[in-house]
Amino acid sequence: MGGGASKPAKQNTTPEESKPHGPTESVDGSSPRKTSEQGPQSLGPPQGEGEEVEEKLDIPDYIDILQENTEDVNDIPVVQDGYPPPKPASNRKSDILRAADIAEGDKRARKIKPEDANTFEDLAALLTKGMSRDVQQVRAIFSWVIGQNVQEIKFPENVILNSPMQILKRMKEGKSSYTTLFTLLCRAAKIPCAIIHGFAKSAGYEVGQTELENLRNMWNAVYINGGWRFVFPLWACKVVVGHSTGKWTLVEAKGKGVREKMPASTGESVSTLNDYYFLPDAEEFVYRCFPDNPEWQLLRKPISKDEFVEMPYCRPSFFEYKAKVVSKPKCVLISEDGLCNICLKSSIIEDIMMTYELFYNDEESNSPISSEVQLDKYVAVLNQNGKVAFKIRFPSPGVYKIDVHGILKGDAMSWLCSFKLICKNARMDIKPFPCNPDVGFGPNFKTELAGLKAETHHDSVISFHSKRETEIKFIMTKYVQVQSHYSMDSHQLKNFVSTRVVGNQLCIGLAIPQKGEFGLQINTKGNEDKEFQNVCNYLLEAQDGERKHRTYETASEKKARVELKVSLRSKDPVVIKRAIDQFAKFDLDDKGELKKAQDKIEYLKLSKGLRDSVNRRNVEALEENLHQAKSSKFEHKLQSLIQKAEDVLADLQKTKRYAHEILEMNLVTVTELRNYQTPKPIVHDVMKAVFTLLGERKEMLEDWRDVQYLMRRTGKESLMNRIKKFDKVHVEENSANLASQFLNPYDEDMAHATSAGCGTFYVWASNIVSDFTTSDHSDSRHHAPKSRSRNHSNINTSAMKSRSRNHSNINASAKIHPSKNEDEDEGVVSDQGQSEQLSDQNADPSDENQIQEPDEGYQS
Repeated sequence: MGGGASKPAKQNTTPEESKPHGPTESVDGSSPRKTSEQGPQSLGPPQGEGEEVEEKLDIPDYIDILQENTEDVNDIPVVQDGYPPPKPASNRKSDILRAADIAEGDKRARKIKPEDANTFEDLAALLTKGMSRDVQQVRAIFSWVIGQNVQEIKFPENVILNSPMQILKRMKEGKSSYTTLFTLLCRAAKIPCAIIHGFAKSAGYEVGQTELENLRNMWNAVYINGGWRFVFPLWACKVVVGHSTGKWTLVEAKGKGVREKMPASTGESVSTLNDYYFLPDAEEFVYRCFPDNPEWQLLRKPISKDEFVEMPYCRPSFFEYKAKVVSKPKCVLISEDGLCNICLKSSIIEDIMMTYELFYNDEESNSPISSEVQLDKYVAVLNQNGKVAFKIRFPSPGVYKIDVHGILKGDAMSWLCSFKLICKNARMDIKPFPCNPDVGFGPNFKTELAGLKAETHHDSVISFHSKRETEIKFIMTKYVQVQSHYSMDSHQLKNFVSTRVVGNQLCIGLAIPQKGEFGLQINTKGNEDKEFQNVCNYLLEAQDGERKHRTYETASEKKARVELKVSLRSKDPVVIKRAIDQFAKFDLDDKGELKKAQDKIEYLKLSKGLRDSVNRRNVEALEENLHQAKSSKFEHKLQSLIQKAEDVLADLQKTKRYAHEILEMNLVTVTELRNYQTPKPIVHDVMKAVFTLLGERKEMLEDWRDVQYLMRRTGKESLMNRIKKFDKVHVEENSANLASQFLNPYDEDMAHATSAGCGTFYVWASNIVSDFTTSDHSDSRHHAPKSRSRNHSNINTSAMKSRSRNHSNINASAKIHPSKNEDEDEGVVSDQGQSEQLSDQNADPSDENQIQEPDEGYQS
């Protein structure tokens, strides 16, 4: 990515791009740690931000490469005459930006060199010619701008005045900026582009900081798709790693005490590509950037500078994880009693595991933290009710900071947000949590990955009476060994926890003989694991008291029992579970209705799980839900859905077999194929067929260099990963036709004779295409194709066009939707959690008669 322009002025750094000392991370806007500066309620004496950073870092001329140089924009108008007024956009980034726009814009930008044009008008024409969508044009300009590494460009002795090359040279000399270059190119392309001046929370920013004068910066807004949208080119291509003021001591991280002083450092610049800063939504962008002119906030209700100062410090990953702060939405939180709670929620919270780092500020606290105090187990991470709460207990007063990190399933750790914590008074009797496990308290995605799915206790805290047993239940989705024990190293408690497995259900019984706070740790060990791993924990609050034996029930208790009975008529598991929880809250004796309700929930969940996994066409989900359904007592009631799921699973496994040889290929073989400078036509055509089936457009494959680019992509977009995740249900008929045309001139022997890699990809593509040539669509989805003749011309495109796509059997592109007959036969739950009335033959387990005298299939 771009090599940043050096800067002569004394400044600080930018928020999202700064990455302080701490665990390493991907350069995608995620980050481990960051710095902090004194806040408004600092306990220490106030000091100037700029002087403090300089003195701490002992650098006489601290340069922030993430602040734009504003020297050369004085002669450039902020806006031009005739521009639309700044107003909020009517839609969001996700509504106007398509993957195809990014791909086409980036492809065009890669082909254009700085020396290809002597004027901005000519360069803009090269970048945008033939593009009909303005968002595509802006993407091409943006991609070209941030892709210029000015430190590596060889400039001629005499550059043309006011040319792109001259601006790039000035950027290298620290006299111009990415903002200027982007502005001039957009305006040359007749795209309205504004320069916005204001404050930006940069690397020099400290969470809670009130003085912002050292955070001056500038960025752009472009008018596309009928609205103004932000672009911050510098932040999109630069990060700073390792920046630290030297004020903070890391005292606790991931549940363990640390006590590590963070050394002062200016950090170092790293080139990257962060697409977040291309057209970010105004509601998110305002958390980091505050324009001088309130109209350029592009918000319907602009905020004040004071509100900007007080807003939580949220990183790009915070918004990419769809997170929200549901506790007090301030960046500085004050504790008067030694306790503090921070709560976040997200619509994808079930796929996120959160952790933290807790810091202590010696200077602002007026004294270092006592060596006798170890901040171990004073922060608990609670996963509960679709939210994640951080409960903090301060053992001593002072100024703290907490950095919250998140791990999205399958991704690297990302820095999400930070808060400054000021504890004015600590409790004398404060006690640490009984344990502070890395995975936090409550079920999380690691619990499910390990093969356990919570059935009864979904929250992280369990309150119950001591001397009375409580049972936690999990569904086991795969075989694992399980250990459960209390976190307290007490020999007296080991006999008060029991573990048993009934079918695919894990039951953990708890009976604590005394009141208090305890931690329950659940560890599993799979067949391939060498040792047990902690996958789930519960915070237990045991209250003193025994069951009161009464011969009557209160009005509230009677109501809870009645509501549980009424809930049995519902087809919504959520409604039934809510009634069960209310029933359990009163600790009532089960007279049969609780067992009925639990059976009803299990049945509805099993049927919905089968339906969802069929619609999603996910192998792991199908295998898991089939295992659960077949090992349940409702197997015969779910037989129709089980058969449908097995058919889809067989189809997916066939596609997986097709990919096996490709995934087993030696990396050298793939690299050799990718490195062809001028490949034989068969190689190019085979790879065009492969990428066509993977969803690429024909025009993006005509140039071999574009095919090479696709083959070089890594991570989720790598060729191997795309083939591994491939499902032919997503292949359009015209794409299969086109792939067939690419393959028709050749056969398998010709492909293998060209190279091993070419032959392997040919076999995969021809197998997929052949599934579309079978006249009986359902047969092509459930039976392996017969051996082909040596000439592949039998891939008949006309057959594809003639075949009907509307079969009553499983259609790869069809989803299972609840119909009246289907639900009558199987009690199937729809996507909304509802189910039609079951027939008498296959009665619902909640039916009063059936529950009282269940047939053998419903017996526990």
